[in-house]
Parts: sequence; C-alpha cells; structure tokens
Amino acid sequence: MTVASGAIGLLLAVALCALVHVTVMAFAGRALGVALDELSFGLGPRLLRAGKLSIRLLPVGGAVRFQTADDADVDPQHLEAQPLWAQLFIGASGCFALIALACALLGGMVGVQALVDGFANIVSGALSPLHTAQALLARVDTAAHGLPFPMLLGLTAATTAALNLLPLPGANGGYLLGALGKSAGLSKHWPASLTQILLLAYMALAASWLVAAVVYLSNGV
Repeated sequence: MTVASGAIGLLLAVALCALVHVTVMAFAGRALGVALDELSFGLGPRLLRAGKLSIRLLPVGGAVRFQTADDADVDPQHLEAQPLWAQLFIGASGCFALIALACALLGGMVGVQALVDGFANIVSGALSPLHTAQALLARVDTAAHGLPFPMLLGLTAATTAALNLLPLPGANGGYLLGALGKSAGLSKHWPASLTQILLLAYMALAASWLVAAVVYLSNGV
C-alpha cells in the first residue's frame, strides 16, 4: 500500500465514523420526537446547506444540533423536555453505534479492548506529545498502511467513540454528565468557572495532539 492510499484509507475511516456518529444521533433524536435544528457533516466553513443538512469543508467530524431551551416546558420537542433516559439515549447513541461497529469488525472483546485502549492512548498522548504521542502516531501510520480497511475502520470507530465519551464539555461524555447532574439537581451547585476550566482542558488536549501531529509529519518529510 502506498503512502497516498494509506492516508486516503485513514481519512475515509475517520469520515465514515463521523458520518455514523452524527447520523445515528440525529435519527435517535427524531425517533423520540426531538426537533432537529441542524445536522452537519464535516467541520469548518459550510460548503452546502439543504434544509437542515449542512456539508462542511473538512470531512473529519460533524455535529447535531437539536432544539433546546432554558425552560424545558416551553416545547415538548426540545431536548431538555425529554425524560432523562431519552436524553441519555440520544446523547450516547452515536458512540454506541461506533462501539457496535468496532465490535462487529474486530470481534466483540477485541473491539471493547480497542475502546479501552482508545481512552488511555488519547490521554497519555496528549500528556506527552513529543514522546508517547509520536509512538502512537507511528502505530496509526503503520495500521493505515498495513491493515485491511475493515480492521482500520474498526480501530478508528473504537478510538472515535472513546474521544467522544470523554467527560469534557463539547464531547458526548460531557453532555451525559451534565444531563445526569441537572436531573439530580446538582447544576445549581456547579460553578461556571469549572465548566470553563474543563473546556480549556478539552482545547488543550486537542492542541497537544495537533502539535504532536505537526511534529510527526515534519519528522517524516
């Protein structure tokens, strides 16, 4: 497999995982009667919009925006108006779909282990972008060029699920914790400054991996 084909395979795996993640969440929400504001495929500037579907420049992510309100009683179609189990189901549905995909492609326990490894690798790589992350990126590079595409897709699905389940603002894990805390009446005891700190932690994690990727690519040139 050539360098170009390996990179294309990895990019395709990432794009497919993002597509599965956001599409399943959107369908889960609509199936439970939640109104959808926007379903975005990709990140960055919008290239095309058709109704509530948006196509963006970079095919490496996506987002689902449901109708929300400060007062959950305003409209029964708002996400906050749903019972807690429905909010948790919608928030976790995309990640569950990715885990199921990983288990189907890799084998049940291998897929679960890949999910567990995904959590550890994401955190350890962010804490050591010039050492641990470099070794992890080398493993990704080897996998992209040496593994059959179904196995590469399964590993990517497990890692994507792990990333989205991190208990940080902006991730599904952060939303799930927030929904649980609000239901338990803990939100009024949660200082806004703590949310800002956690959001900065999420941004720092992303920035660390960006630095790691730039260093890895520059060393490979």
